[in-house]
Amino acid sequence: MRRTPEHEILADRVRHCVPSSHPAFGMLLQLLAIEASTTVPTAAVTTGSRSRLLLNPDFVARRCRTDAHLAMLVMHELHHVLLGHTRLRPRLTLADNWAFDCVINALLCRQYPGSEHRSFFTAEAATAGPWSLLAPPPGWPKTPRYAPGRLGELHRRLYDDAGVTTAELFASLDAAADALGADGATALLGSHEAEDARQDPLRADPELLAEVARVVARWPMVERLDGTDDGGMTSAQQIAHRRHRAARHAITALLAAAARGDEGGRQRHVTREMPARVPLPQPRDRRGQLQRLLGADPLLWQGSVTRPTREPGGRVTVYLDVSGSMNPWLPVLLEALSAAAAIVRWPLQGFSTEVHPVSREDLAQGRFRSTGGTHIGCVVRHLLDTRVRRAVVITDGAVQSIPTALRERLARAAPQVRVGLLDGGSAGFCAGLGWPVSRIPDLGRWSAKEGRHSVPPPFELRLDPSRRR
Repeated sequence: MRRTPEHEILADRVRHCVPSSHPAFGMLLQLLAIEASTTVPTAAVTTGSRSRLLLNPDFVARRCRTDAHLAMLVMHELHHVLLGHTRLRPRLTLADNWAFDCVINALLCRQYPGSEHRSFFTAEAATAGPWSLLAPPPGWPKTPRYAPGRLGELHRRLYDDAGVTTAELFASLDAAADALGADGATALLGSHEAEDARQDPLRADPELLAEVARVVARWPMVERLDGTDDGGMTSAQQIAHRRHRAARHAITALLAAAARGDEGGRQRHVTREMPARVPLPQPRDRRGQLQRLLGADPLLWQGSVTRPTREPGGRVTVYLDVSGSMNPWLPVLLEALSAAAAIVRWPLQGFSTEVHPVSREDLAQGRFRSTGGTHIGCVVRHLLDTRVRRAVVITDGAVQSIPTALRERLARAAPQVRVGLLDGGSAGFCAGLGWPVSRIPDLGRWSAKEGRHSVPPPFELRLDPSRRR
């Protein structure tokens, strides 16, 4: 189907609607081409060398007028992929589809219990029978009114901490097989037409399979973790600065090299006003004016002269890793960046699994926002979306890998990026990109007894010649 501006608007809306508490879904969306299509009734993830997320624009216009409702639709379909439902049975039946949707809808409603999200399911929910289990019961979560009998018990377990399995849901239908009529199938969401494993998008797209395996290994994503993971809810943090001479030296040298471009590149010639002793009277020299009033003309006055000088040829956009694994070094890095503020293009960008701007005032106070996890993909996307031409990434290297789709866009845009890598970190994430790597030496450990950092040997900027642009 030919892409239109309406399709682009829908794709942008999808990318921005998924709640930040589930960055895992954001990672999956990076690997899926988002398209509007009338070939599916609601939504589907297709097969192929590059998987696609298809959305029916008519269904979206009718049922997803708010971003919260669209998020529930998208996350419902991604849950089918995450949970591998098309691989559990050789041929999906109406009962299978019903049970899978009951479990997924309950998961989503328990994670997002607000009325703005759960109303996506309750708006057209059945009032009784098995199809009513596709949505929370009336009055949930504060005063739920469950139906009596076996179905009511299953409904309760779906929406409290007890939980229920798809096998138990299947078993409940054995006693009420006639109650699950095909008329209620319109309440099902997503694609339920895969008939064998060959149609599974994960088998057809190895990169998507690898990402799903990584996400599932760290499930649930709403739990806050630290390091090479998808983190949790975005939270505001504040860390006190700690002055460290070697850190200042390292960061200033790194930013200056990036601002000039490649080593040996041109510097900018500017004219600067500098303090100097001059023979002519200066109205601002209060000491000289006082001597003159006392009858003694000064031989030289305190004034200023202008002279040509050179300085780095511009400022550079800085992406600072603020994930949990960086916590030991952030106090000295924040202070060092504050000292090198003249070379930074403001605002500075702090990244974890998301990119959040850090103003000059916030940096001075040690304030930033983070999910605790790390993924370099958010930096690459920000680079491309904002068309940054010159940047520095400061990290410990535990940032996961860049998805292939983003690598292709990055190769076309070709921004000039330098990486400041903390001592011992791995630069594997930028292999093949031509990004020069500056190894920042061991910054020492903070000593509470001494009240200062130990100072390592003088900083030496070492570039990897194989990755020089």
